[in-house]
Amino acid sequence: MPSSKFRNNLIIFWTLVIPDVLLLFFSLCLSLYVRYGRGWDLHLWLTHVKAFSVVYTGWLLVFFIHNLFDLRTFRRYTVIFFNLVVAMIVNLFLAITYFYFQPGLILTPRRFLLIDVSLAFVLILAWHFTMKYFIKQRFTQELYVFSFGDELLELAEEIERHDYLGFKVLGQVNEHNLSSVIFLESQGIILPNNLEANPEVVSKLYELRKLGVSFYSHGLFYEELLRKIYLSQMQETWFLENISYRQKRFYTLVKRFVDIVFGVVGLVVYIISYPVIAGVVKLTSPGPVLFVQERTGLLGRKFRVYKYRTMTTDNPANTWTSMDDPRITKFGKFLRKSRLDELPQCINVLLGNMSMVGPRPEQPHIVDKLCKTIPFYDERHMVKPGITGWAQINDAYAATVEESKVKLQYDLYYIKHRSLLFDLEILLKTIYYVLSWRGR
Repeated sequence: MPSSKFRNNLIIFWTLVIPDVLLLFFSLCLSLYVRYGRGWDLHLWLTHVKAFSVVYTGWLLVFFIHNLFDLRTFRRYTVIFFNLVVAMIVNLFLAITYFYFQPGLILTPRRFLLIDVSLAFVLILAWHFTMKYFIKQRFTQELYVFSFGDELLELAEEIERHDYLGFKVLGQVNEHNLSSVIFLESQGIILPNNLEANPEVVSKLYELRKLGVSFYSHGLFYEELLRKIYLSQMQETWFLENISYRQKRFYTLVKRFVDIVFGVVGLVVYIISYPVIAGVVKLTSPGPVLFVQERTGLLGRKFRVYKYRTMTTDNPANTWTSMDDPRITKFGKFLRKSRLDELPQCINVLLGNMSMVGPRPEQPHIVDKLCKTIPFYDERHMVKPGITGWAQINDAYAATVEESKVKLQYDLYYIKHRSLLFDLEILLKTIYYVLSWRGR
């Protein structure tokens, strides 16, 4: 679905990114007027523009981390509001750090910075609210789902559930009612995999191309829409056509370098924070400070993963962790929410058992069970497991077989699209994930 993806990227760029840049500098103008009245001149303006251009670059990066340039954020006004609130709080501290910890800067705004943050928040919030309404009203493409049965019902339901992404399902068509439907130029049809088995239907659909109707493969449409892989009806040929099993040398080398850098930094933080965290763990529940458990890693190899212990020791720890699990201690909840329980895993990263980004490793006996019940589950072991991953930042935790299927959809998407930029996106959004207190 490259045309739809390109369209969405254009919408984001021209309706969100560029306007946000302009609004930031407009808020700077208004702030100068509010702070200095008509007494500000060109020199004052250029001084502020030079300094705030650096600040605003950081702010835009924070907007990206907080999903303010992601159409999925536009599902509700409250999501936009709270994401922007958190982003502007972070931006305020970034600006304070920039202005007050660099002695070479002449500009040291105080009240001015508060005025600018407030005006920027109001302007950008108003614009994003307007765009939410406008995008949904003006950029929605109407779709029909073609199927010979109910094989695409799940996809139709997902499209309706994610209507904020700009698609609307008008109905389902099949070989019987295809000729009676009147298609318009702006509409599209999602096609199933087994279409080639019916040449007569293919011929009818082929004629519709003259009307300007768009056609989408259901698997690719699902993948681009939700950024996860469509598992239903998946065959071995999908992996041969979509997954590169050849080692990407440059990617692997750079990724390992990044892992070592983050691993060393994490190890320093771990050593510094260990006395405090270890002391609280021991005081709040009896047992060891660290939790050590065998996990399945790259190519099915077993290794021992290290974490701060977050559960009591009087219950078995070799089962799935559920939401509000009674085994988790009060301090353990804090460690999990803040992701501080993962700090000891910097040891695994430095040893090469894990990477910073990748599918989360599971216990061997759980892996054996899931490999028997979920087709192609073992494919997630074609890459190193990670401390954070695409599934985690999409809230795809697994405490059941069905939840493990959803998690696998995200893991396979990561494996197919893994790159340095994708890893960077996951690392940046992990920051938002931690700040939003969404760990389990």
